[in-house]
Amino acid sequence: MPFTDKQIAALRPKSARYEKKEPGRSGLGIRVGPKGDKSWTFVYRFDEKQRRMVFGHYPRMGVAKAHLALAKAREALRLGTDPGATLAEDRLTERNAERVADLSAEYLERHARKVMRPSSAKEDERLLNREILPYWENRRAKDITRRDCIKLLDIIEDRGAPVLRNRTAGLLSRVFRFAMDRGIIDASPATGIRRLPEQPRTRVLDREEIKSFWLGLDDASISPQVRLALKLAILTGQRRGEIAGISRDEIDDIEALWRLPAGRAKNGRENLIPMPSLAMEIIAQADAVRNLKPTKHTERRMGNQAVPASSPWLFRSSRLGKPIEPAALTRALNRNRECLKIGDATVHDLRRTFATWQAEIGTPHEVISALLNHSPSNITGQVYIHASNLQPRRIAMERWCAWLTEVIAGQKVSENVIRLEALSR
Repeated sequence: MPFTDKQIAALRPKSARYEKKEPGRSGLGIRVGPKGDKSWTFVYRFDEKQRRMVFGHYPRMGVAKAHLALAKAREALRLGTDPGATLAEDRLTERNAERVADLSAEYLERHARKVMRPSSAKEDERLLNREILPYWENRRAKDITRRDCIKLLDIIEDRGAPVLRNRTAGLLSRVFRFAMDRGIIDASPATGIRRLPEQPRTRVLDREEIKSFWLGLDDASISPQVRLALKLAILTGQRRGEIAGISRDEIDDIEALWRLPAGRAKNGRENLIPMPSLAMEIIAQADAVRNLKPTKHTERRMGNQAVPASSPWLFRSSRLGKPIEPAALTRALNRNRECLKIGDATVHDLRRTFATWQAEIGTPHEVISALLNHSPSNITGQVYIHASNLQPRRIAMERWCAWLTEVIAGQKVSENVIRLEALSR
């Protein structure tokens, strides 16, 4: 007669472990330990040898599940397979299942850094380390459920960061799709997760804020490299990563031109940014900083290694051989908001400020898009992106820097702005 839950629950521990067989010679047994722990056993013969396997522990595995496991084991024997060996292999696979930390490392190495732009790959790595791994690092990738994904995204949303929540949702989708392609999981728990509506940011520095930002940088507690990088950001309207990572050979001193290579541009297109005298002054100041003699601390840290006299990067980092990090610009701005008097403005708002005031002084939309390196959507835009058509951009940058100089100096901005619409024809 088969076991019942009532019978199993009634079994009491003894001084030594014992085993009770199910009546009917089914091979199923229940083993009871001295401390009262109970586990299901199955005794069978395979290859003319008696073997024993453990199905699971009671009460986690109840009587009904134990009989189901027994039926599967008998079917395996009928087909000529050792059920105990199969179970051992399954458990080993389960123990060795990839953790989310392993999956993340594999995703970055085999996908993000090979297929994506360097800036995008780095952003994925940052989000993984900050928003995902602190919660899931040691969990098995295949155990992550859709509910887990929703709860994680809710944490980010509740911090008041809907845009970051959406970016993290997109990353989860990419990572688990990669896991499916690699055979780590069978289905993605992040497929089709709803995105929150995003309100586009419209923050633009007004004239007084532009003045206080520029002048405040000279008094703020910011390294010379980061201070100059922030000034170049509002001067040129380029992205913080593109500013921070400038190598000196990207600046053509003769042509007064910054050639941003396609490999560093967000959209993968080379950009040409004319550099008026105000911008070239910033370059000269950055040159003076990057060519400074290394400090004794740096020399001690390098030991017997050769200490470079200057850096190939325009904005050298204190870490030899590297430029400043893009995040350094954000940290500096956040720490000095009161001194700069710019309220809640961000580094990216400098780019929007550049574009907005360029339009205000009469620069055509196509020229602004070319300066910002926006991907062209029409033939006219493609003309302005073309490398040979620099004159409209040069005029726009000269006028922008002249306007900016007047604002910084507190002078009344000239009212007779000559508009550039003719250049777009």
